[in-house]
Amino acid sequence: MKKIIKLSIVIITIANTTAIAQQDPMYSQYVFNGLIINPAYAGSHNVLSTTLLYRNQWVNIPGAPKTGAFSIDAPVKNQKVGLGLNVEFDKIGVTNYSGINGAYSYKIKFSKGALNFGVQAGVGFYNSNFTSVKYSDGGISDEAFQNNYHDLMPTFGFGMYYYTDRFYAGLSIPQIAGHAIQKALYSNSESAHLDLANHYFITSGYLFDLSPDMKFKPSVLLKYVGGAPIEIDLNSIVWFYDILALGVSYRSLASVDFLCQIRLSNRLYLGYAYEYATNSLKHFSSGSHEIMLQYVFDFSHGKIVTPRFF
Repeated sequence: MKKIIKLSIVIITIANTTAIAQQDPMYSQYVFNGLIINPAYAGSHNVLSTTLLYRNQWVNIPGAPKTGAFSIDAPVKNQKVGLGLNVEFDKIGVTNYSGINGAYSYKIKFSKGALNFGVQAGVGFYNSNFTSVKYSDGGISDEAFQNNYHDLMPTFGFGMYYYTDRFYAGLSIPQIAGHAIQKALYSNSESAHLDLANHYFITSGYLFDLSPDMKFKPSVLLKYVGGAPIEIDLNSIVWFYDILALGVSYRSLASVDFLCQIRLSNRLYLGYAYEYATNSLKHFSSGSHEIMLQYVFDFSHGKIVTPRFF
């Protein structure tokens, strides 16, 4: 059974890199760090924020995705400009991806809020070790897996982000014109097996005061990529005393997530997410785990750093 599952994941990996699309890594705790899905988020708060995240997906399934990310962002030039950086790695089956993207945002202030326009650019590295695939107990490699592939791909993205003290809404396309770039670079090369697709994200949320010591933040994220159904995340998070956040998220066609973030000190946050599959994967996996560590540096030199509710 394990060999069948492993072979299935290899097939899925190959399908994603040849026929469908190279999917961007996805996380549960984007609700605490919007930069990983929208470059316009860079510099939206008066702090320099650094975040480390690791995700172990579909535990107990050989070859399942393992993903890590580091992000940092801060405002500059009187808060009108924001700068950010995302570094990611993603491993699934015999395929590895690593990438680095720099983000730039410009803020237009209004009486009750602000609108950020953001762009990002970087490079992604794709490596598929197909020669390591075995299809029989004899260890004989299939003819289809006689070559390894190594590709380098420039990446470009765009985003918009409007926010007030209570409300936010965003639109982002982290990967723009990926297919056109791939075609221009590798039209005469065997490396043209990648098919990078645009990913579209629309998000919105609102912060309610339940009491002086409790806040409630419902939010929604719509995701679309060509060739796949529209996916919706419905999130509900409750903050207690601005110290502890507990939440639940429903991801259509995929999972139910349980979220937790605790404020360990004035500047340090620890987050954890557990994802339980609601599709057929629940019969093979014990779930997915995600841990996040976030540290913020205050530019205002105040004694208390306001929690980042979004």
